[in-house]
Amino acid sequence: MDNDFTEIRETNEAETRLLESALQLFSEKGYEGTSIREIIEGAGVTRPVLYYYFTNKEDLFRKLLEPALAKYTRTLADIRENYSDAVGRLKAIARATFRFAEENPQAVRLVLQLYFAPPKGGPRLDKTIYRLRRFRFLEEIMQEGLEKGELAGGDAQGLALALIGMMDTFVTAKSYLPDTHLSEEAAEGLIDLFYFGACYKENPPSILTSPFKYI
Repeated sequence: MDNDFTEIRETNEAETRLLESALQLFSEKGYEGTSIREIIEGAGVTRPVLYYYFTNKEDLFRKLLEPALAKYTRTLADIRENYSDAVGRLKAIARATFRFAEENPQAVRLVLQLYFAPPKGGPRLDKTIYRLRRFRFLEEIMQEGLEKGELAGGDAQGLALALIGMMDTFVTAKSYLPDTHLSEEAAEGLIDLFYFGACYKENPPSILTSPFKYI
């Protein structure tokens, strides 16, 4: 046991290796399919080292997910401050969402696991917080757009749900078609489709030609 705690004091970058190992395994095998033993073996440390940095497997999952989502949330807040019109805000949100998926493919798989895990399965986190944060943000933008006359044909909640469904379909596709490139053009084309509709005949939205670009 003394040797184990000596290793804890002398380990360099052990926490980073544990996070990298957990991220790789969670994204490949899922939360339920990943064991503590596999995580520590992948990181090249002992079990006491893991418990020095993390409470349990759930704590590892949380510390992987929360920083990425917090950065994304800050980006959304900046968008609201820097854009005044509905379509400008929505295009910026779509670009940020696609960029997040491009830059963090493994984190996206964790988010999908969190969203679609059975009620009694997966990490025991307050999933409602993660699900509602972006929805409430978009709902507020839709409401402002409706009040200004920039949007019509629905209520704020329905419009927010529709856009989230469209964006998340693209992001989910990225998780099982890794060669798919979610470009800024695809993001803006998606909002053109949402904003103008598929029957828009003058300068048709770019998404109607090719939403995905394959590498």
